[in-house]
Amino acid sequence: MKDAARSYLGKIVALVSLAFVLAFISFSIISLVGQQFALAAEAHIAHSSLATLHHATSISSSTRTSLAPLANPGAPPEPTVINGQWYCKPPYMLQSLQISKNVNGEVKFSEICVKKNLTFPCSDRRGLNGKLQPNENIISRDWLSGDIPFVMGPTAAHHAGHLSYTYPEDTYAFPEIPTLFGYLQAIAFFMMAPSIIFLAYNVMFSASTFRYAGTLEGLSRIMLGGMAVAVSFTLVQMLINLETVAAIGITQLHAQFPFPRTSINGMAIPYTLPIESAKRFHSSYRGLVVPMSRWGCATNDFVGLFAPQFITGTLAPVIPLIGDLAHLAGTATTLSDLIRRTGSMILTVLSILLWVQVFVRIIVINYYTLTAPLSFSCWAMPGGVGQKVVALWFKGFFSVLFVQVLQLFILTTLPLILPALPQIPSDSVGLMQGFLVEFPPILTLCVALMAPTLIGASASKILGMAGSMAGQTIIVLGTAASQTV
Repeated sequence: MKDAARSYLGKIVALVSLAFVLAFISFSIISLVGQQFALAAEAHIAHSSLATLHHATSISSSTRTSLAPLANPGAPPEPTVINGQWYCKPPYMLQSLQISKNVNGEVKFSEICVKKNLTFPCSDRRGLNGKLQPNENIISRDWLSGDIPFVMGPTAAHHAGHLSYTYPEDTYAFPEIPTLFGYLQAIAFFMMAPSIIFLAYNVMFSASTFRYAGTLEGLSRIMLGGMAVAVSFTLVQMLINLETVAAIGITQLHAQFPFPRTSINGMAIPYTLPIESAKRFHSSYRGLVVPMSRWGCATNDFVGLFAPQFITGTLAPVIPLIGDLAHLAGTATTLSDLIRRTGSMILTVLSILLWVQVFVRIIVINYYTLTAPLSFSCWAMPGGVGQKVVALWFKGFFSVLFVQVLQLFILTTLPLILPALPQIPSDSVGLMQGFLVEFPPILTLCVALMAPTLIGASASKILGMAGSMAGQTIIVLGTAASQTV
């Protein structure tokens, strides 16, 4: 028991450590990408505050004329030309604005320097109350936790809701999968040739000794192996569709038993987003699993916990682009707001890890789909080791395929069975209130992330099982070849 508890504790610590490392890496990568999409919204064209350089551009030639800016100590620096290219002194960036266009097609531009204000991509929009709110039109099409299609089957759109739906277009109906499967199926039938030759030797030997027991056993083994290889693609389709039906059944269970509406000192636990009802069939998981288009929203809020001096003085010298986030810093004003932003960031990091699991799951399913005929052909091999390869294939495929059902079941039922959390009347600053409000969603998502480990579908075990299956296949082929000779 102590070893088991220590093992689970170590896994939790490793998961939390990986979450923070992934958050920092994502923070740096999105900073690099987000610079290209930074909006100079605060920059405005005013003759009294901006230094401008005008140039005229036509289809065949371009001319630039510099206008002297008005004296203004707070104005941005004037763009300069270096080796024929326009530059602005950091932390400013160059922006070209069209001023006019005459009848001859000559276009006049104004090039100015504007201060860079970097923000992470966020789909939220300002509501009537002036606050940012989730955009239902965007998050409903989210790849991870968006709405699943109303029309099921191979013709269903496969752009949203991969958390709760395994799309045929991503697995057996993916264009390259049937093509590769056909080649591997032919190789599988070719792999059965040594067994057929060995069976022919047994028939010849049995004709002289009148011992047909081994021959009949080999014949049945080859027939079963050949039939398994022939129907392997249909079997994979049937199992994937069966898992999809089971996942849809879990979502329907969730529609019948939605998340509980509980609150701590009057503050509701955020199992759902503010814009949707807890009984909403397709969107109810988006309060736990953060949509991909809202990862940047949580990161922008999280940056607000830091002081601007920390961003510009400590982080910017190490990663200069982070200095452009200074306008987001220093926006957290209360302790409860700090806990809320921290909880949202933790949920976002856990959602990123869940996205990795869902994405890798699709890849591994395709791997098992392609190896199905090779594994089933081992059934025909003599020596009794072929059955082990088939057993390994079924064990690995079932674990990877049905881990989605287990994760959905955890996300659906765990909030329903959590005990009632205590009310804290003496919490005047909202410290315990914020912690107790953010704790249930984080706990639920953490347990869902541990689902692959619970059924033996973790990354290490899946890779080990795949390597073992490949090794057993080589052993079977070697055994068949040696017995044939």
